[in-house]
Amino acid sequence: MNRYSLITSATIALLSASSSFAQSVEYQYSSKAIYVPKQDLNSYEAAPDGYNIAYTQLVERHGARALSSPKYDILTKQVWTLAKQRGQLTELGEKLGPITDQVTAANKTLGYGLLTKIGEEEPSGIATRMAERLSPLMRNTSQQPVCIQVQTSGKARANQTAHFFMQSLAKDVNYVSDDAAQCYQAQTQANKIDKKMVNKYELYSHKTNPAKNANYQEYKGNYEAYKAFKKSDKLEAVFDELARLPQTTLLAREMLERIYTKEFVDFLEYQISDDKNCDVSAANCFKTNTRKPDETEDDWKYVQNEVDAASKLYNMFIIAPGMLREAQAQGGEWDLKQFITPEESAWFAYQSDAEDFYEKGPSFADGHGVTYNIAKPLLKDMFHEMDAVANDRQAVKHVAKLRFAHAEQIMPLAALLHVEGSQKSAAPDELYSQANNAWRGGWVTPYSANIQWDLFKSKKPNSATLVKMLYNEKEIGFKDDCNVFPGTQYFYSLNELERCYRDELSLH
Repeated sequence: MNRYSLITSATIALLSASSSFAQSVEYQYSSKAIYVPKQDLNSYEAAPDGYNIAYTQLVERHGARALSSPKYDILTKQVWTLAKQRGQLTELGEKLGPITDQVTAANKTLGYGLLTKIGEEEPSGIATRMAERLSPLMRNTSQQPVCIQVQTSGKARANQTAHFFMQSLAKDVNYVSDDAAQCYQAQTQANKIDKKMVNKYELYSHKTNPAKNANYQEYKGNYEAYKAFKKSDKLEAVFDELARLPQTTLLAREMLERIYTKEFVDFLEYQISDDKNCDVSAANCFKTNTRKPDETEDDWKYVQNEVDAASKLYNMFIIAPGMLREAQAQGGEWDLKQFITPEESAWFAYQSDAEDFYEKGPSFADGHGVTYNIAKPLLKDMFHEMDAVANDRQAVKHVAKLRFAHAEQIMPLAALLHVEGSQKSAAPDELYSQANNAWRGGWVTPYSANIQWDLFKSKKPNSATLVKMLYNEKEIGFKDDCNVFPGTQYFYSLNELERCYRDELSLH
């Protein structure tokens, strides 16, 4: 089946599924959804008799942040400014420019890419609930401070997340916070962390070549395969298919024609330059350079048609819930909902989810795990930690290992684990949709998305070591091939997990 016939078959399913969007009263924010714990703290399954918590580890995405760089706001304003100059704004559209200026001002004041106030609150809440859930472990009966290991990607927002998590944890837990080897060292600045606690090979793996480190060189092939896939015709083709879906154009026009006149939207569709080298001073060229100081290549973002314009507006819209406190500091909420309907948000959330699904999640069923094999070093270390505790082989005795990273680590890790919402890849002849796949950015990787593994031990001779997983603080099963411990719903023996994840722990 060629890609054009794929569009036809997929569109039928997607258009029929989209009717449910129209009935929805809730907006969708894809991976920019703010964090909400998915289970009540008092409803977790108790450990079997004789078992006690002995260790925990966490992988958490950073909290809610500002826009990662000046792009969606800047491009939206460029389009709006030209419409203003041409006298082609609607009455509603007149409001968009000033609100966009407020968004830009808030991002500049806060710092692009840095945590918002809500982004500080999210990891703080997770820490508080962890301390309560694991009180016997965290509150050492000997009154001696416990050792907690912390790692981050080294990026400012991941460092900030670690800082606010550990600050909150300190209210309930007496932990080592000095220069003790391999224990957490208190941060003097929220966005900076001791270099010894940075592990880019596990926590920024999508942009870190393992060939540069002797401990990770064996994963070089996985990294190279992933980089090649990102540049592949196969990935580009499916992105093209998503962009050409009729519903995308239809809803983009509906959104834009409330803001701009039909003549201006026609201009966006037919007269925008598709030359990426176009002159930004020209009246038909919209682009912005989002290169950051630590990057070596320019990263230009563009508006080349009406779908691009709608997409940039949607991506500015979804940042708003996480920046609520910053908007309030300006005098009130930004009210970006007046420009986008719930139906439109649902469709563009689907578009965003689909791109993440194919590029960073379960992806193609015939892709041999190319998108998520880059999470193997992280998964291997998680098992290594559990094995060391189970067999009393910790080099430095610590009660927890906490890792702070990004959506680009949560998505492939979830796919590698084959857990709820991430266990199904897309058939080569079937386009991913919300009708045929449970994968959703708002569940898999909202802000502060987290995967926690709790380890339980018994003093009875020859007893199994048990592990339970929480995903966004919800009890969740490991992959279907893993058998639960007898008499339980969410506990697994460590030996059973090592058996059923043998392939995932292999090199390729």
